[in-house]
Amino acid sequence: MFNPKVIRILAEKYAPTFKKLSQVETLLNQRFANIEKTVRALILSIASGEPMLLIGPPGTGKSRLIRAFCGITGLLDEDDPTRDHQDYFEYLLTPFTEPGELFGFYDIRSAMEEKELKRIDKNMMQNARIVYLDEVFNGSSAILNSLLAFLNERIFHDRSLRKPVAMECLFGATNFIPETPELKAVFDRFLIRSYMENVESEPEKISQLIRKGWKETFSFHPKFNEFNKLLDELKAFRDTIKSITAKGHLIPDETGEFYRGITQLIHYSRQYELSEMSNRRLVKMVFIMMIDRIYKAVISDEYKQEGEIKMSSVQLELLPLYFLDRQDEEAQRQMIAAAGF
Repeated sequence: MFNPKVIRILAEKYAPTFKKLSQVETLLNQRFANIEKTVRALILSIASGEPMLLIGPPGTGKSRLIRAFCGITGLLDEDDPTRDHQDYFEYLLTPFTEPGELFGFYDIRSAMEEKELKRIDKNMMQNARIVYLDEVFNGSSAILNSLLAFLNERIFHDRSLRKPVAMECLFGATNFIPETPELKAVFDRFLIRSYMENVESEPEKISQLIRKGWKETFSFHPKFNEFNKLLDELKAFRDTIKSITAKGHLIPDETGEFYRGITQLIHYSRQYELSEMSNRRLVKMVFIMMIDRIYKAVISDEYKQEGEIKMSSVQLELLPLYFLDRQDEEAQRQMIAAAGF
């Protein structure tokens, strides 16, 4: 689908960055039990900058996972929740949450003295690099409309002004899949979805959960300095993608085996009503698949060996894992089997 030579060049240039990302993935899997698929989804989200939605009942570790990643990468101090962290913003949304709680309230004194409304936006959502919104679909229409601009255009509409946001990745969490048209529009913007469930009633899995969960809950968390620049490095990677695409060096081929495979999976997803698979999601899915291919080539040291680095059915398996609107295990199994076309 993409020129294998360009994929190899990207893998070679950003191998140190993806090696670090792999270390973060390992650290997260050491801390959490039975959520390897969700951790990989988070890694792909961070690498691509595309938003991710965690779906599951309360108590499954959704918030804890996001905080753990931010702790490892130096965005917050996990052992001191009272500290302000300008690069990380977290909030629990309710139907009564006001936009000012996310974006900052207006300075009334300034309005009275200078006859101009100014927003007090220090440490607010539009200035954070990583944003986490718990119960994201509980927000008011005003908040959700602002969120659409955050997710799609990376801008904040502040009255008549359009301001760029610092956000590099947004994570959301929810207990339910939205059904109304207004909420579905926001749901569609979360490109990557991952389900988190309570532990199954199996001795081994319960044992792993208790051992890791005990340490996660009652111990202090180590600090790491080697990952403090990871977000900067990943942003540089994405900027390179844009640059070489603009120069015509990273353009998908028009035909090939990969297209037949992805067409078949899209047909399945619509046939089984697992996803409408919007045009926007389809294009961005391919972006995630390309990043997954580079990531795998780096962590396996394949990029050091001779031979082409092509996208394959392994990348197509991401579609039923992370890109559907609802879960259906039997249909997903058929889709994964179909990915081995």
